[in-house]
Amino acid sequence: MIFENLAAIADIVMVNPFYIYVSLIIIAAGSILMYLIVRSSSEFSVTETEKNADEFAGGIKDSHGPVTSWLWIVYIGLIIWAIAYLIQHASEFASFP
Repeated sequence: MIFENLAAIADIVMVNPFYIYVSLIIIAAGSILMYLIVRSSSEFSVTETEKNADEFAGGIKDSHGPVTSWLWIVYIGLIIWAIAYLIQHASEFASFP
């Protein structure tokens, strides 16, 4: 039923249904990342953050701590995108002298 409704929307808007699915995947992935951002920030208290921070000239603080789960997912997503991009455009890179 969901797929039929999406196909009907695609016919009304005159767009390929593939792009509707891609849009829904992007929205879902963004929602998951936002959830992970909020959840990761609740793991550390303000005192823990301040304990692991260095202050420079009273205006800049450099924090040290573990990499949060949402940042790991972003790193993995960027690596997957870079590999897919290189595979898709390999012929362009091979033509360089």
